[in-house]
Amino acid sequence: MTIRDRLTEGGIDFTRAELKIVRQLLSNYPAAALNTVANLASAAGVSNPTVVRFANKLGYEGYAELQAALLGEVQERMSSPLSMLDTRKPSLEQENFYQYFMRASIHALESSMHMLPPDDFEAAIEAAADLNLKVHCLGGRFSGFMAGLLWAHMKQLRPDTRWINGSQADQVDHLVDFGKRDVLFVYDYRRYQIDTIRFASQVAKQGARIVLFTDRWLSPIAQFASVTLTATVDTVSPYDTMVPAIAQTEALIAGLTARLATQSRQRIERMEELRRSYAITEDAYTTAVGNGT
Repeated sequence: MTIRDRLTEGGIDFTRAELKIVRQLLSNYPAAALNTVANLASAAGVSNPTVVRFANKLGYEGYAELQAALLGEVQERMSSPLSMLDTRKPSLEQENFYQYFMRASIHALESSMHMLPPDDFEAAIEAAADLNLKVHCLGGRFSGFMAGLLWAHMKQLRPDTRWINGSQADQVDHLVDFGKRDVLFVYDYRRYQIDTIRFASQVAKQGARIVLFTDRWLSPIAQFASVTLTATVDTVSPYDTMVPAIAQTEALIAGLTARLATQSRQRIERMEELRRSYAITEDAYTTAVGNGT
């Protein structure tokens, strides 16, 4: 659990003055606490001793220990595969490395299952199911395929759904159409991608809603997202796992399918009819050949 989690879970009884520090920290996390006690106290409008007592209430011996914990989070948040080659080095001496890795993936899934408030997931489905909104899907260099996966399913279930991919110039051109009747589903995980952040920031300025898929350290996009869905990315490999994020994506697709069951049936039937006429899939091709067409 990060310090941010502890500040928001509601398990600590903060005083009115301490709540001012909480708000200041959450408004600029974690940078607000990486300066001096006096600086944080001044920004929050409290006394220096109040900041020290606040650190004690979080379980730290002093403000310096709180800062050290936050710096540790920053280091972990910005870790790259290269920097994690030693700390997350897979051990091929495991008796069955495949099962070892799969167990780690199951653990990541279980962790992610408990990270996400049900209301946030429901809000994501509501945004996807609102047929008055146009849906756009965007991801980064490694997460873009999940945006494509989400789009490939959504376009079967509802109209006005687009996947924003291609070159940066092509992506920027999409910005001209964004407004209050648009929602962006965006994926951004640590080593957060600057062009993805800039795109989402501009979309927010133009009045569109944002549903963000990210990790527990939170992409900067979380500052202006309407809904944020977090997932565990830690595994036994130096490369972060996308297994929980894919599971979240498929859960969203399943929820949307259930929500739009009545509205989507005619659309899917028509799509299947078109696919058969063009013999898109092997079963349709075999039928067409058998009929002599």
